[in-house]
Amino acid sequence: MTRLVAKYAAFSRVAIARACRERGDVYGRIVFFAVILGVFSSLWQAAAEAGLPTATEPRALVWYLAVTEWIVLSTPQIHLDIQEAIRAGDVVYRLGRPVSYVGAELAGAVGVLAVRMPLLGLTAFLCAFAFTGWIPPARAFAIVVPFGLAAAALLAALHVWIGLLAFWLHDVSPVYWVCQKLMFVLGGLMLPLEVYPGVIQRIAALTPFPALLAGPASFMLAGGGVTPATLARDLAIWGGVTAAGLGWTFRRAARDVTINGG
Repeated sequence: MTRLVAKYAAFSRVAIARACRERGDVYGRIVFFAVILGVFSSLWQAAAEAGLPTATEPRALVWYLAVTEWIVLSTPQIHLDIQEAIRAGDVVYRLGRPVSYVGAELAGAVGVLAVRMPLLGLTAFLCAFAFTGWIPPARAFAIVVPFGLAAAALLAALHVWIGLLAFWLHDVSPVYWVCQKLMFVLGGLMLPLEVYPGVIQRIAALTPFPALLAGPASFMLAGGGVTPATLARDLAIWGGVTAAGLGWTFRRAARDVTINGG
């Protein structure tokens, strides 16, 4: 067991080293993060001053957005790397390694998260405080941080799943775009799900997206409708579904490669 863990840890270390070298990507995400928070902070403040109804006070909405964007921007688009490996045929050689291909990709994604999440988390904190002049209770951070890490890891696993579809699809980008748009609406990326019509909320409850974004971020709002126990249950359920889906998809892909003489 120790030797197996060490193998996957090596993939994470390589990914960490690569992410540290790609500073331009991290700097770009930091700048984009600050711009997004600044724009929406001004928008919600203007709406409140004009007397327009909002889901909650503007400063809480800024911190809510800071959490959702922290999760999304920290997650690597690993589906693109998997797609290119499949297109080039490199994946065939990697299947012969004494480690799981899916496990290795997930370990690499965790390595990228280990670099991005602290940096973008600090960016989220500093920018949200700068734009609101307010800091939520410490208890909220104690809940948000571990759930945010778990949500980002699950989102990375979903990206791996999308990437595996490249065994059958020439381009998985449309699948990713559809997933991204669904996450925008059903995940409550910009606004809490409570502001959406009831039918949207019921549909969202049947998907993993609320657990990925709205769930962790809701603890930044007063009277959030999600409890830690409920969110932990949802993440565990969707984590199990994702693991089963990844396993089935990869076994089917490996079988097709073998049948076709890959």
